[in-house]
Amino acid sequence: VHGGPPCFLEFANWMRGVISTSTVAVTHRRSWFSREEWWPCWIGFLGFLTIAICVHFDVPAPALKVWDDNALEAFDSKTGQGLPVLFVFMLSSLTCALGVIGSKNWRQFPLGFILVFTLAVISKVMAHQRDIRIARIGDSIWGIFIGLFLTNVVFRKQVPPALKVAQQTELYIATSLVLLFIDFAELAPLAARAFLVSWIDTPILFVVMSYLGWKIFRIALPDSIIMSGTTLVCGSSAAMAITAAMSFTKERSELPIAISSLFTIPAIIILPRIAISLNMNPKQAGAWFGGCVDSTGAVIAAADLFGENDTLSASAVVKMTQNVLIAPISVIITAFSVHFHQYLSESDKFLGTSESASPPVRLQRTKVEQAWLLWSRFPKFVIGFVVSAVFFNLAVPEAERPVCQSFAFLVSEWFSTCSFISIGLSMRLETLVKKISHTSKMVVFHIFVQVLDIIVTGAFATAAFATK
Repeated sequence: VHGGPPCFLEFANWMRGVISTSTVAVTHRRSWFSREEWWPCWIGFLGFLTIAICVHFDVPAPALKVWDDNALEAFDSKTGQGLPVLFVFMLSSLTCALGVIGSKNWRQFPLGFILVFTLAVISKVMAHQRDIRIARIGDSIWGIFIGLFLTNVVFRKQVPPALKVAQQTELYIATSLVLLFIDFAELAPLAARAFLVSWIDTPILFVVMSYLGWKIFRIALPDSIIMSGTTLVCGSSAAMAITAAMSFTKERSELPIAISSLFTIPAIIILPRIAISLNMNPKQAGAWFGGCVDSTGAVIAAADLFGENDTLSASAVVKMTQNVLIAPISVIITAFSVHFHQYLSESDKFLGTSESASPPVRLQRTKVEQAWLLWSRFPKFVIGFVVSAVFFNLAVPEAERPVCQSFAFLVSEWFSTCSFISIGLSMRLETLVKKISHTSKMVVFHIFVQVLDIIVTGAFATAAFATK
């Protein structure tokens, strides 16, 4: 077998053979198993079992250490045990997924993934250098820049086929979300106030900003919706869920994710200083960070800068509560796209022009057809996210949840870092320059949404957590 580890390739070929040689009826019933949209769930569930086994047998989590002058200091004996286990799990599960799905040139994936994972390691090592860590330049930024450098300088003429196959941005991001376990016991004490901060202003701002981006900033409606969700909800996970809900390709979400990631750095640095100057109590500050900083890792970084345990707990609870918002938003966006798909398409055709303001066109479908379209377009990894959270709370004893959750978060972050490498690899600067008008509009729109979100969320957090 050419192009990858024989055991993984043979297993994937066997799985495909089982599916293809089944009877028509069985194939129809099992066809969901081989669809790409479900594989983040299967990998996430398998990851849950793997993490539980690792925790039970005291296998160290794949975490790097902060280093000063010698990059090798990032790896200690514990990391040396955790990283190989993580690599084998990611390589085997992802290769199997692409093989069963039948992705083009999937046999070259193992070779390409070795490079992507190596670049992810480099990104994380760079982010763990003490001075860089203080500056809050995280691995997501390094991943995007490394990918940009490779695709625009080293592989300017053509990205190697193996590396191109390994650019599985959607699969990486979706799997990282399924692995983002939520402990309901942590949510309970602050749930009501966290709900006020994350489930009241966020949906309102999401609807208003999506409309303003389309009408005022003259951005195509789908792009306005994706950019608003990326900024207001939870970064790359929201971007991918919303893009999938509208049945657009993953490339549509890459620019919003890159813009959001770049502007997260100043937010991490500036918000804690503003909170201190405003004399916010620790929980107010934490709720503020959790509600307006896009990714979970960035929220924790901002809370760490504030320097209070209550800040960290409040920020984590609000962020987790906001992450759950992905599910209802995905349902609403899916329903909207089913009813007004032609509307979204027309907005695309007249990007940034007044013609995109034509009246909505509601397509006539039966209730059965509408229900089927809702189901077919709904991003399935959101279901995986909800199921994994429920299963995590039911199956894992409360005393062991913090360790499992911390381990799962680290694994989730590795998948996320691979996604940022893929995003960087897919972004050609010459293409961005050709679309400079669109890119600049998206940047300005993101800044506008982010600033407004900071102000509104700050007011909600101050009111909700006025008493300690």
